[in-house]
Amino acid sequence: MNTPPSTPPGNKQRRDRPTLRTVAQACGLAVTTVSRALNNRSDIALATRQRVQQVANDIGYVPDRAGRGLRTGRTHTLSLVLAPQREITGYTASIISGLGEICRDHGYELSATPDVPHQDELTVVRSIVENRRADGIVLSRTSPQDLRVRYLLENDFPFVTHGRTELATQHASVDFDNERFAELAATRLLHRGRRHLMLIGAPANLTYQTHLLNGFSRAVIRNALQCHVADRPPDLETPLDELRQWIRTLFSSANHPDGIVCAGETASIATLAGIRDAGLIPGTDVDVVAKQTSAALDHMLPAIDSWFEDIDMTGRRLGQTLLQLLSGQTLDEELRTIIQPEPRLRLSTDCDTAN
Repeated sequence: MNTPPSTPPGNKQRRDRPTLRTVAQACGLAVTTVSRALNNRSDIALATRQRVQQVANDIGYVPDRAGRGLRTGRTHTLSLVLAPQREITGYTASIISGLGEICRDHGYELSATPDVPHQDELTVVRSIVENRRADGIVLSRTSPQDLRVRYLLENDFPFVTHGRTELATQHASVDFDNERFAELAATRLLHRGRRHLMLIGAPANLTYQTHLLNGFSRAVIRNALQCHVADRPPDLETPLDELRQWIRTLFSSANHPDGIVCAGETASIATLAGIRDAGLIPGTDVDVVAKQTSAALDHMLPAIDSWFEDIDMTGRRLGQTLLQLLSGQTLDEELRTIIQPEPRLRLSTDCDTAN
């Protein structure tokens, strides 16, 4: 007696899996309409898109991305290249949250790829481009003459950067106005009666350190303030215990600043600890104004003034910009966004008293 050949489990699973046609039959719509609805196309009514998505979810429909990639030449994946962000609290979670929201709304997957320190800086982006692992790339921690950006421009590969460069060729970017933040922060310290200021900024090789220095210097020069200059000063990538000790040593000396602009949230916490270690009182003997990127400083005692950078919103804008490029939109001012600082002012100033 001959036994009929059995269907391999994998084949049976593929055969039983709901398809676009299954969703279309359940909705009473054409397959092409369902496809456009699931891709969130604006030419399909919102109510129809929502109904199709709900039916697809109910019957367990999952897009066949591999098959679609073979047909279209696209992966429907965006790649976020991440480097260590010691100085920004919750950066990874917030940027992924914002980007992930945009990807979900537009039928894309988000792939986060670590950029290992001390390796060839082109290794990760070259691998993504040459192996077609994504349709577009989001880069962070840009430098003035960023080699990764040069490579992507030369290979005409869609990308957007969190941060700017100084390259002659324009490219899509989303950035925080660090120059404006540093100027506002230094001016705020002046209004607190501080005249001997110091900046704890980014590593010198990153573009936004130039922006921080420009804004800080403008406020110092305009108001004839004294700028504290140190040999081998710390930056936002200095380990926190080393930063705390450096601040303690500095403030144990006679010639120390009375106001600090700190461009990182965790660095500002270590700075405040170092000031207290030196026997001084933050808010009385010295003031710190910081860039804030999470809710941590909302609960800091004693309170300090800060300006907020919304990383979650930045992630959404990065995703929107990259999808605009993928849809064929040419580069214009709309694809270069500078996000303004949001004040979180908790202390009174000389100006407040005068008013």
